Amino acid sequence: MVAVVVAFVFTGAICSAQGKDAGLRLRNPYFEIVLRDGGIARLRVDPTGKGKRGAAEFARDLRPEGWESMPTTRTVVSENGQKALLGPLRVWQTEMLQSVGAWEQREPDKLLPGETLAQTFRIENGVIFDAASVRLPTWNTKTSGATLRLYRGETVLAERRLRDAVDNDWQEIRPITPQGVGEYRIVLSEPVGEIGWWRLPTGTLLGGGQALRKALVLSGAHVLRVASRRIAGSGTVSLRLDGPTLTVGTIMEPAQGTPLAIPYPKNAVAWRWKTSWTKGGYDCSPQAGVVFKRFFTDTVRYMPIEQLKRRANGGLAFDNCRWIEAEGTRTADLRLSGSKIDLHWEMTESEMSLRFDTAQTVGKAGEPLRSDWHLTVLPRRDSVPEAFPRFAFADGRLTEDANRFWWERAFTYPSPALPATWFEWMSLIRAWNGGTVRDGEMRQLETYPLTAEGYVHTWNADVGWPLRPKPDSDTRHADTNARFILACWHYWRWTGDDVFLRRQAVRLKSAMRYQLNTLHGAEGLIVTVSKDVQGRHGDQGDNYWDILPFGHLDAYANAAFYASLSAMTEMEARLGGLPLANYAALRRLAHRRYDKTFWDEAKGRYIGCVDVEGKRHDYGFTFVNLEALYYGLGDAHKARRIYHWLETEPTSSGKADTYSRFQFAPRATTIHNPVWDATTPFDPKNPPWWVSWWKGRPFGEQCQDGGAILYLSYFDLMVRGRYFGPENAWKRWNEILTRYRLPDRLCGGAPLFTGEVNQQEDAGQVGVDYPFPESGMVPCYLLYSIVGAEATPTGLRITPSLPPAMPWAEVRHIVWRGATLTIRVGPKAIDVSGTDRAGHSIKRRYVIPRNGSVLIPNAG
Repeated sequence: MVAVVVAFVFTGAICSAQGKDAGLRLRNPYFEIVLRDGGIARLRVDPTGKGKRGAAEFARDLRPEGWESMPTTRTVVSENGQKALLGPLRVWQTEMLQSVGAWEQREPDKLLPGETLAQTFRIENGVIFDAASVRLPTWNTKTSGATLRLYRGETVLAERRLRDAVDNDWQEIRPITPQGVGEYRIVLSEPVGEIGWWRLPTGTLLGGGQALRKALVLSGAHVLRVASRRIAGSGTVSLRLDGPTLTVGTIMEPAQGTPLAIPYPKNAVAWRWKTSWTKGGYDCSPQAGVVFKRFFTDTVRYMPIEQLKRRANGGLAFDNCRWIEAEGTRTADLRLSGSKIDLHWEMTESEMSLRFDTAQTVGKAGEPLRSDWHLTVLPRRDSVPEAFPRFAFADGRLTEDANRFWWERAFTYPSPALPATWFEWMSLIRAWNGGTVRDGEMRQLETYPLTAEGYVHTWNADVGWPLRPKPDSDTRHADTNARFILACWHYWRWTGDDVFLRRQAVRLKSAMRYQLNTLHGAEGLIVTVSKDVQGRHGDQGDNYWDILPFGHLDAYANAAFYASLSAMTEMEARLGGLPLANYAALRRLAHRRYDKTFWDEAKGRYIGCVDVEGKRHDYGFTFVNLEALYYGLGDAHKARRIYHWLETEPTSSGKADTYSRFQFAPRATTIHNPVWDATTPFDPKNPPWWVSWWKGRPFGEQCQDGGAILYLSYFDLMVRGRYFGPENAWKRWNEILTRYRLPDRLCGGAPLFTGEVNQQEDAGQVGVDYPFPESGMVPCYLLYSIVGAEATPTGLRITPSLPPAMPWAEVRHIVWRGATLTIRVGPKAIDVSGTDRAGHSIKRRYVIPRNGSVLIPNAG
């Protein structure tokens, strides 16, 4: 290792301390920082600059991850207490030895009494490891357990007895001291209840190893993560206070012959910022040790603290930020800034870690790597930037909660959101926003893969849906082409970007031709052509509802196909020079065939699917019916029949609880789709209808069988407004908002505040936040229905639909054809202000005519 020598000039006398000092301080009127053991041990601030920092600690530990003190480490602080140098520090390079393979191919090995399950692994020379983690299923039980042991040869290095194991949780085992080169074995034994170990049958363990049941070698690898590290070099940390800003720099010199990998794949230094925290429960106040209430960025990303409760990690991350603001729960906000910052969150029961990377500057060959970042103290205020679009109402509480709901659901996900299933939904959320969020989605549409025959891939590079029972399963979705067409249409309408449209022209024509020819849409309905997707029980799915075997004639995919016909008509008319198909006639044919094929007159609703054998499948699919009505299928009579079923008829629970069971959204289905495992008797009057690999659960315990997914409420609200008026829709919105106002804010880990098990990394009964970016559509009801904004080829049409008790509604920072607008609608007039595409101010009032609609021309 080569020691790093750094010139660091102070004025006045110099104080120093060795190794694990008692704690030296940096201090000015804004900061008080305690330095200990090569890092920041305490951080307190005063945003007023009066030196009244109080007792609130914004960090209990903050240091570069993998950098540690050595006997030669010194901490040097300037006489004025505003500069410090820490070093030299030993720098470890973190690596992760883990099982890799197709995660959708995983299998659970159940641990039987008297047996053992094991995984071997090897640590190479120059590497040590601190801990290993295994992922164990308990088949939804809550009282299962087992013994976990770590061996080197026949020596037990660590032992842990697991009790009341959480289903699919990662269980860690840690030796007393870090371990080096050698052969190791993790063994699971002595089960209580149902417990097992996930295995990737076609996977491998990086570095080699075998999966075992007793002495029998199994295929693939048990799911395992081993936290290992090697010496990467040495470094120093410098700190400088300058008014309300702390500047932190690092200089790191790699050890000779050490290839830099994780955590330096992008020449970044990884920092871990620890704060107090309470993982469980719903309290997000300082009394629960919660330091920050929300995070947002210059890239228009947003993370509420409620989404991190009851979770081990945030699931999502912020990437490529110039700054990230963390709003405090007490007296100050903090802004972290640098040339490129990535951030994600990790949580234990009593501690939160903000793990962020900062880019390093690479000089000439042989020169050290340098990086720096800044932390600025700000007054405590709600200060989301203007780039975040927002709503306003006469009711201040409504304004606050509507915007929180909107930001929390629309901007947690990065752009682009992936995959094709989300294209249309994300365009409804992002087409009317400007900047990087919208631009990222549009760029993805231009480069997203299509097959030679025009099929739009389901999951980016993967032509099909990644959940497949075997590698050669055909899991293409039938609605991806329609979603692609609809998304392009929405972005073009809002941006007026004819260059984008022309670049997409050939791809759009190819995507539509695939629907009309390959899927037979020219005959009025699309038909799936996959050998594995034929609509029968045991087949594979062909749309977003991925454990239901929709196929052959799929009512859900055909509703999107119907909508894509109108979108393509408008885009082809604009492009000119391309043959304009008779989409109007085809749309009429598709409407007739849809009603004839899927409408059940006796039940007063649309069924979900007609399989290749002609069998009709209906489990009370609320999402099929609401989305069909939204796209213009059906009519007012059918809408009344459908809502009579939704609101008054009992579900498989025995109660008329389609809306009341989960409140934030209707149940996805109203009739139980039965379990079909070996212990469940077959009922010919109500047979199961699942994909081959899903066995079902009791009614209401899975979001695709009596559970609920939040996004569906967008379609529900829009349909209510269209057919039953603004008051009806507004009443339903307030029911949703009432549920949202509960302490969990409809997010975070399971259970939610009213007991729901939400689907995140594992299956659950409801879908509300991560990984459901489509939830951001629900507050868009305020734009598309209450304000009534619709971008059209000829202009921005505003058709207000105010409920009787609402005097006015406003939406700010609408980005339409280069103009940035605020639109306020009242009962008699519409006020538009902002700037046009040239940056000139706009301020206009439009009197609402008798037809209730105002068109703002494109030129304006």
